[in-house]
Amino acid sequence: MLAVLILGGSACAALLIFGKKEVAVSPRIDTRPTVVTQPLTIVDYRTKLSLSGVLQPSEQTDIAFELSGKIVWLNDKFIEGGIVKQGEVLASLDPFDYETEVKDKQANLALAQATLSEELAKAAVAKKEWAHNPNTTELALRKPQVASAKARLKAAQASLEKANKNLLRTQYYAPYDALVTNRNTGLGQVVSKAQALGQLVNLSYGEIHVPIAGFDRPFLTTLPVTNVQISNDSITRTGVLTRHTGRFNEQTRMAYYVIRIDDPYALHSDNSPLYFGQFLQANVNGITLENVLKIPQAQLKNKAVWLLDESQTLTKYSAPVLRQEQDFALIAAPKQQHYQLVTRLPEYPQHGMQVKQHTANVQLADKGDNQ
Repeated sequence: MLAVLILGGSACAALLIFGKKEVAVSPRIDTRPTVVTQPLTIVDYRTKLSLSGVLQPSEQTDIAFELSGKIVWLNDKFIEGGIVKQGEVLASLDPFDYETEVKDKQANLALAQATLSEELAKAAVAKKEWAHNPNTTELALRKPQVASAKARLKAAQASLEKANKNLLRTQYYAPYDALVTNRNTGLGQVVSKAQALGQLVNLSYGEIHVPIAGFDRPFLTTLPVTNVQISNDSITRTGVLTRHTGRFNEQTRMAYYVIRIDDPYALHSDNSPLYFGQFLQANVNGITLENVLKIPQAQLKNKAVWLLDESQTLTKYSAPVLRQEQDFALIAAPKQQHYQLVTRLPEYPQHGMQVKQHTANVQLADKGDNQ
């Protein structure tokens, strides 16, 4: 009877053990909102100023003869649009009267030289004749006559120099590499002294007068600024931001600065020419902003951006916008450097909210970025 009870109890226990069902454990659900981030890197950023203006001559000259006379020759390049080199003859006057004057002055000089020689000889004779007379006067020794002859010689020399100079002035030489913008004379025309023949503009260098707004001026470095990149369509040249013009626009309050371009018409290089009157773009390197974040402007809302720290916590970071360029902004970097930029937020983001991160495989800025 006891054995039967034991066997029955064992059977019941077995049924309880093997008949018991397993209880399912529910997985833990992460309810944190998902955000998308991009890496952030603190950079030292070289600012750039985008400027524009019209190329114009640095110098223009109304040309004229210093003499009167008849024009007997004109350079074929002395027409509107012609380009002439420095020292090239543009026009010539009839030299006959001035050649005759040179010959006349040469004769006067020869006469003055002969007169001086004669007076010197007479003075030598007088000196011997009056050598033993203690009361000899300068007039007796012919000193005034010698001095007068020397003065006439100097005057004759000066007159000859002037006549030779006037003969040279019968030809007008280009004062610099120039573009002819106007011609007011013709072959055979009789012109008076200082009568305008035409106008030249200097091709040695050109200038772009560029306006710079007040918010851009603090980012200028000390003048002059070299390696200014100047472009027009496919043409790229370099220039120098040289000076402030000393004036402001009364309406816009913009300041005007000058960019210099050497040899704009490429007379002395293989560069592509730029022409006066062309509208040009210029990029000028400015100061370097240290320890800044380069943020897409789309991520900047009310001067604040959302950052994600290492503990997956949202941080609303507000900082002064130091500068805006193109489609990004530069702001002062936070003291803590291990942040990600949040590019997609939860529907209702809160400062200090715990989130989970989905990292976009995009590099926002590289260390030392100078773009």
